[in-house]
Amino acid sequence: MQTTESRHGHDVLNLIADASTPFTIKTLHAYVEQHWGTNLHFHTCKLNDLSLDALITFLLSRNKITLDGENLHTNRDKICHH
Repeated sequence: MQTTESRHGHDVLNLIADASTPFTIKTLHAYVEQHWGTNLHFHTCKLNDLSLDALITFLLSRNKITLDGENLHTNRDKICHH
């Protein structure tokens, strides 16, 4: 039986914020698969067992990330720090 790793949404927020070249949703998917694997889910302070697409949708709905054209940007003022 294969276990599924869960990473906090903050990992994605920080990855987007620290990137020297902005991620698109497509390049973010590619990075996550290459560096973190394909058997991965995400959690936040409020939600669990999210796919990357579900996490992106949640972060966009909370204005924690924004889209400028196709480029993703982190809204640092909206990130909780705990």
